[in-house]
Amino acid sequence: MAAKKSIPKSGSVKLNEDQIAYLEGQMARLAERNPSWKIQTSDHKTLFPYLVAQKLTYLYDDEVFELLTPVDTHLTGKEEELLDHYLILDTGEEVQLNLFQFKFRPKYDGGVSTKELYAFVERMNKVFLHGDLQDERTLEAFKEVRDAFEKALKMNPKARARVHCFYIVNGQNVSSTDSAKLEQIRTAFQGDRQAYGFTFEAYGGLDIFNLCVHGRVPIQREVLELECPAEKAVLHLNIGPNPNGMPIQVVQGFVNVNQLVRLVDRYSNSELFERNVRLFLGVKKEVNKRIIETITSNHSSWFGFMNNGVSITADDVVVNPPPSGKKLRVMVDNMQIINGCQTVNALYHAKYDPALKDKFQGNSNVLLRIYHIDPANQPFMEALIIATNSQNAIRAEDLVANDPPQKELETEFRRAAVAYERKEGSRNGGRFWFVTTKESAAMAFIAVFWEGFASKLRNSASRREIFRKGDEYLEIFSWGDDQPEATRYPADTIKHRAVQMLAATQIEGAMREMIADSEGDRKRRGGLRKAAYFLARAVYLQNRAEIEAEIKNLNGATLSQPSAQEFSQKIKKLVGQSYTGVVKIFDQTMQAYLRAEGSDEDAALKNTKFAKALEKAVKGKQGKADSSP
Repeated sequence: MAAKKSIPKSGSVKLNEDQIAYLEGQMARLAERNPSWKIQTSDHKTLFPYLVAQKLTYLYDDEVFELLTPVDTHLTGKEEELLDHYLILDTGEEVQLNLFQFKFRPKYDGGVSTKELYAFVERMNKVFLHGDLQDERTLEAFKEVRDAFEKALKMNPKARARVHCFYIVNGQNVSSTDSAKLEQIRTAFQGDRQAYGFTFEAYGGLDIFNLCVHGRVPIQREVLELECPAEKAVLHLNIGPNPNGMPIQVVQGFVNVNQLVRLVDRYSNSELFERNVRLFLGVKKEVNKRIIETITSNHSSWFGFMNNGVSITADDVVVNPPPSGKKLRVMVDNMQIINGCQTVNALYHAKYDPALKDKFQGNSNVLLRIYHIDPANQPFMEALIIATNSQNAIRAEDLVANDPPQKELETEFRRAAVAYERKEGSRNGGRFWFVTTKESAAMAFIAVFWEGFASKLRNSASRREIFRKGDEYLEIFSWGDDQPEATRYPADTIKHRAVQMLAATQIEGAMREMIADSEGDRKRRGGLRKAAYFLARAVYLQNRAEIEAEIKNLNGATLSQPSAQEFSQKIKKLVGQSYTGVVKIFDQTMQAYLRAEGSDEDAALKNTKFAKALEKAVKGKQGKADSSP
């Protein structure tokens, strides 16, 4: 049953049956795409944390499974208090420690308890932010998390440490009667948010539904006050409903910078910024340095004329004309900032950074544009996001979802009964024996077929750069005469590329399943999972002739479900035969690298030097095997 994919009306706090079915469908698809996880499609309690963490962080499937670490006593046997999972994310500018408490009920009942929320946030705040306030007895799980966080910070010493707490239930959202209590909790930790970037969020089932469908948690109503120092200081274009796809209203004027700072202080990025919680590029970027320098200088009054301004969209806009010389009050429902993320976050930093806050000029204004857009008018929304030069506000992966090559690959894979999800919800029914996404297929393709590229896939930011339509994207998603010169692994036709991608996904997927079924403790399997792309490449190198022969055979045959499944079985058989050997080569190469470089395995996997060393070791072993009598 399809969910009603619309922002629920104000006051709605519970999921309906359609929305529950949609969430469970999302969880089932996550399990279907990742058989190596060994989680049943109906095991919603186990899948729920992975789905939520993925929607909050926009990690790919393999990243979220690797990084989301359980510490709950019932799952691990470790001593802990209130903490279920943690996820450490290095964004370059920041090392984020994300702390989760999940409450999942099969009937999707219950809801957010503000008493339990406060207990969770207070405990996490004391343990992970104010170490001097913690109990003398450090619980086992807390020690593991703190050690992992400190290790991540040592690997990126220039990054800022951030702690985010997430209290997640699959039942009712925060009710209107508890909203005041939630604001009291926010106020209690406001100082730590401003000084240290410590944040918390409480999400109910309806919030998670909105994250899945819309990429964000809606903001119901805010009031913004535009400056009206003179007549016609504000532009109000009231177009009204129209058949041309234009906005219903546009309001433009100057707003005091403190109003924008207040929004950042009140809401998380998941709510305020469209689809990307890691949108802010950091205070070290040149554009943000200039913003901070201007707003803290003697020329702060110039700021509004030197800045490009901030663009906001809303589902509804109500303009209340002011008396002469007063501020114009504009009420906006479900607002989101689509352009100006750097500006508002830089302003927030300038106001609350200990070294700058005394210099912050709160009397400055900035240009604000408010677009009232029908929620169903997605074509205009997406065009506006791109036109206002804020491509970062929508994921690069989403922007290419409708490219002709993506649609062609989706169609070609359907001939083999393979679901190639070029965007969320693009499957549209059908029976499939294998499910992948354009992101997973691309990662597997370049890991298997491009020399020494697996190390780049250990970096989340590098992965996402692939989908910004640069040379790498064009190499992967082109064929025949459309391919760039010096393409590393060419394809003659769309069918040829689809078969190559199918081979890569089968090698990588089979490798992950072999790792999941392998002997050894959880730590050993976790280490091998991190190396899955390296091991997949090693399997290809050891079996290049056989794999290329199978690709050629399927490319020359009729692409169908039987032929594709037979192809998959042959590829997986080669992975099974090679598994022990490539793992042994990997271990030997890793040990030699660590002895020479003195780093650890995580750092080695991100280093192209290690990738080249493994490539050389596998080819060397293969050369000896080929020359043996």
